[in-house]
Amino acid sequence: MKIAHIMSAEAFGGTGLQFDRLVAGLHGAGINQRVILADGSGRFADLKALGIETISMDIPGRFAFLDRRKINAELKRYTPDIVVSWSAELCGLVERGSYCHLGRAAAVFEPAAYATCNALFAPSQARADAAIAAGWAREAVHVLPHLPSAGLVRATVKPADRKTYFTPATARLLFTAARLIDSKGIDDLLQAIANISSVYLWIAGDGDDRQAFEARAHQLGIKPRVRFLGWQNDLRPYLAAADIFVYPARQEDLGDAVIEAWAAGVPLIAADSLGPGLLIRHQENGLLVPTGDPRSLSEAIRWMLVETAAAKRLAAAGSAAFDDVFATDKLLPRYIAMLKGLAGAPASTPTPQA
Repeated sequence: MKIAHIMSAEAFGGTGLQFDRLVAGLHGAGINQRVILADGSGRFADLKALGIETISMDIPGRFAFLDRRKINAELKRYTPDIVVSWSAELCGLVERGSYCHLGRAAAVFEPAAYATCNALFAPSQARADAAIAAGWAREAVHVLPHLPSAGLVRATVKPADRKTYFTPATARLLFTAARLIDSKGIDDLLQAIANISSVYLWIAGDGDDRQAFEARAHQLGIKPRVRFLGWQNDLRPYLAAADIFVYPARQEDLGDAVIEAWAAGVPLIAADSLGPGLLIRHQENGLLVPTGDPRSLSEAIRWMLVETAAAKRLAAAGSAAFDDVFATDKLLPRYIAMLKGLAGAPASTPTPQA
């Protein structure tokens, strides 16, 4: 089986992490891959170091017809069984061929972008449902969660040094990780922290609203207890250092944050948005609070800080859920099975036409 990936220069985010982990996992399984990578991506050296043939191209460039010509010429040379387009924009640059064209479903599904795809894969059921509602056959849409960070075992990960982030060793520490935009509920978390004295908060992530959130922390008088860490590809050291992981997103169809916290064995509190709400069983393997409700969030944090035995029980149940379903040795074989099935399927699989 030969797989060609077409990837943008995205520096961070869920798509980039899924790409990095899946390509590395498939490489470890001995699957032949070639990556067409947008110029300017920091992934080029890492992929070459793994021994994966990687071709750098100026995509998307100024003219779509030139991008299409370059990409499809390379695909003809490589003769893959499967072509994976990692964004809707890139899907439109791949012509139909003897291969199966697999597109990654975006958070906002625009049917016309996937007109040349034979199948889709979606990191959440909500994205799959959007594709099916747009006319895709259910059997052509595959739902697979993102692979977790490699080797997520709390006991073997050295916690991030609190001194590095000017955090007292005895302070109770909360941690969150998200793209720093309004829908992720960071403002709700900051307001919740303002109601709890002495607790410190680390925030991993970056985005358009970072400066606004930093200003809000200053306005609330909690800036001395809040640390903005920037984007972190590996959350494990920060999870290992934290007492509680909090995910306050108001809108979120993915469960990545929940899965990472479960893998690390950290007690978890999340706003009841779609992705976390589908995974977490309230008071069994985590706590759920209403979205956009800082008061309920602060009450849940206080409860978990006091009820340490219950917090440990919730964390243990989360770890068990991770081991049963979401660990790499469970998920990667599902990805490989999907890809092998697509490689053996006719490339003329009907798809909706824009």
